[in-house]
Amino acid sequence: MSLFWTFICAPLSPQVAETCQLAVRRLEWLQQHSGEPAVAGPYLSVDPAPPAEERDVGRLREVLLDEGQPLFDRYRAMFALRDAGGEEAALALAEGLRCGGALFRHEIGYVLGQLQHEAAVPQLAATLARPTESPMVRHECAEALGAIARPACLAALRAHAADPERVVRESCEVALDMYDYETGPAFQYADGLEQLRTAPA
Repeated sequence: MSLFWTFICAPLSPQVAETCQLAVRRLEWLQQHSGEPAVAGPYLSVDPAPPAEERDVGRLREVLLDEGQPLFDRYRAMFALRDAGGEEAALALAEGLRCGGALFRHEIGYVLGQLQHEAAVPQLAATLARPTESPMVRHECAEALGAIARPACLAALRAHAADPERVVRESCEVALDMYDYETGPAFQYADGLEQLRTAPA
């Protein structure tokens, strides 16, 4: 390990250290591919790793779940699975909720919220219900359930709307609002100002 890595990673929490590792690897990857045109994915997010070139869902799943692989490569598999979409990819991603560190599982929850596939609901709900899970992971699972917006999501979110962990409780509150938006007639999310403008005097 270089002096840089020792300085950056040694005194930090695992989540901060892993975030630094991912950021450095992403910068290195961008430098190595600086002359290539950027590939636009189906989502507008700026991801911590580019999607892998591999397209086989089974092979991507193997990399995603292999804790012996570099974290950057596992993230690349994660984003490739998200971009592939479909039930098989959603189920492969959902398996990631039971492996890796909290940062990894948190990112899995985030991409499942982007993917919005109903196949992941049981695993998201189970992770939200696990009191020993990191609050940051439970937070992302709650928001993913709000984005997927199926009846099973509603039941899971209501079950934890009074959770003793504040971040989980507040995440469920936001997710329930997202659920109402996804299942309602509103054109725009969080349109409270517009509703005030159109309310009768």
